[in-house]
Amino acid sequence: MSIAEETIDFLFTEQLQVDEQWSYLLPTGFTWWADRNAQTVEVIGEETGPSGESGYLICVRTELLRELDLTDAALAEINAFMGCAAMAGPVYDARARRLDLCSLARVDDANGAWMRYLLGAAAVLQVAEARMLGPVLAEAAGALPADSGHPAAGVRDTPDDMAFAAGIFVTDGAQPGRWAQPEFDALAEQLATLPSPPGVSVSGQALEVEFDYGRDGRRTSTCQLRGDQSHPLYGNGLLILQRFGVHVGSDADGIALALSLNAADLAHTLTGYGFGSYVYADRAIHFTGFVPNTLHKPGLLPVLYYSSAARAQAMSDRLVDGRWDADRYSVDPAVLERREQRIQQQQQPSEPAPRGCPMRARTDG
Repeated sequence: MSIAEETIDFLFTEQLQVDEQWSYLLPTGFTWWADRNAQTVEVIGEETGPSGESGYLICVRTELLRELDLTDAALAEINAFMGCAAMAGPVYDARARRLDLCSLARVDDANGAWMRYLLGAAAVLQVAEARMLGPVLAEAAGALPADSGHPAAGVRDTPDDMAFAAGIFVTDGAQPGRWAQPEFDALAEQLATLPSPPGVSVSGQALEVEFDYGRDGRRTSTCQLRGDQSHPLYGNGLLILQRFGVHVGSDADGIALALSLNAADLAHTLTGYGFGSYVYADRAIHFTGFVPNTLHKPGLLPVLYYSSAARAQAMSDRLVDGRWDADRYSVDPAVLERREQRIQQQQQPSEPAPRGCPMRARTDG
């Protein structure tokens, strides 16, 4: 059994304790209902690491809103929601007019023993946020909650116990923050030994890093890891905040870009661990994530730093060096349709070359 299969099995049987009556299996995962929002946990891709090791992309996706059109007013409401992200962010399906909560992580033999718990926590928090915040966001954005039922069992009348499991994160969040100052000091000392160390500053339970933003070295993107900031829902824990300057035509364009980046990094590809959300504010794209107190683990802080560093490099390539495929992840269905038409035209076989010599044979000697 691969590490991906082990992780999916662990999430199904132990972490989420899924009731078979309210679920069905997929080729690489499962869909289930803890309440009235369908949640899918599945392997969406495989990668080979630098040493030849296999890694698997596992996505957790919970349906949040349906019949959603991205008006300027709806975008503003979604952006406010993204600004409070914890371990998931909203991803818009333009064709289905549906908004989902998504988290994405790469699982391999080296991290599988603990990454499964982060994925399980993300799944639990998605269930809670869909139940609590979905109806409020639906009303504000002019959409409907994405309620649904099992194909055979129908709609749940009584939620599963797991629908209330996020309470443990709230309880633990009322305790003092578990990321202590020595962890931040140790990480700063570790980074100082790198061949090309980034600009790092530490103040108490907070570390700030300046990454190069663009190849010319004239700009930087800021990353903060803070154990001294609380979340409005989950209390104390670790805040991850990154800032990437960007030029857009309007606030609505900036929010649409943030949603497009969510589609890329939370549901398709991996830059840094996809526990959080992009959001637009103050003429910049920000990434914000929050790891609750419950998930504190010695050694996790450096892992989250290197994840943020990978994201910073990817965002530099995209937004400064022009490697962002805006059409591929557009939230505009017309743009997606035109892109598909172009791809289909490029894939059409060309006319076969004429056989034989194209010149007419001469018969006059």
